[in-house]
Amino acid sequence: MGKIYRETAGLSKVDLFYYDTKGEKPVMICLHGMYGRAETWSDFFSHYADKYRVIAPDLRGHGRSSKPDGYYTYEEMGEDVVELMDRLGIKQAILVGHSMGGGIVGYIASKYPDKIRAAAILDKTAKGPKRHIPVLSSQVKEYDAFTKEWNEVFDTRREALECIKRASGSELETEYFVNSLYEDESGYRFLFSKQALGAYRANEYDWLDLLPQISCKTLLIKSAGEESVTKQDLLDMEACLKDATVYTMSNTNHNVHLAEKEEFYRIFDQFLNTLISGNDF
Repeated sequence: MGKIYRETAGLSKVDLFYYDTKGEKPVMICLHGMYGRAETWSDFFSHYADKYRVIAPDLRGHGRSSKPDGYYTYEEMGEDVVELMDRLGIKQAILVGHSMGGGIVGYIASKYPDKIRAAAILDKTAKGPKRHIPVLSSQVKEYDAFTKEWNEVFDTRREALECIKRASGSELETEYFVNSLYEDESGYRFLFSKQALGAYRANEYDWLDLLPQISCKTLLIKSAGEESVTKQDLLDMEACLKDATVYTMSNTNHNVHLAEKEEFYRIFDQFLNTLISGNDF
């Protein structure tokens, strides 16, 4: 694998930090889930950088990207990604999104079909609350429930790690949060914004109606568990898509791209091969 470039794009409404392998190759853009950042996809870079130009941004409100007052909806975050593509001169890409990132992939694939060669939505249901008037992050009254009791600043790294481990269900989940831990003059903090996450939670909605508008090949992968995506959710999503491939992992971990890597890459590689055989490249 070659060099990973780390850059920041000053977009119209946000400064977006991103990883980029660059090069004249088919483009694959990877979108992380809540609390995550580009580092989440480090394994993807190792696996695919030889054949693809792999790009992974820190989505707004996360990582080293800015945290402006906003709605943190799929539309808002999706438009950031589309603007990044335009800024980098990318005409088409394969989009891969985990959890929250999967919802963003669904939005982009439905609204910008000419920009998307294929889409992969990882352990994310399209079902949710009915659409409603969104609230700005500055007006959110309830922070993200999962992290609202966490300290804003930890005196020591050990203290921060103990907090993460108490809340995490697995070593993978612990590592996921550690990727967003950093130290400044005040102590240890997280790179994600609790207010931004609160806005995302408050403004999340059902996007099943977007799926029939997606014309590209779409891969749906769920974990063996039912917490994030139920079996019925998967069936309903598949029924709405024009060209879907679905797979259920053997592991119950939500991080389907990290928990059983050999199994995941076998399925993902098969999906990519269907694009090649179908002359998508």
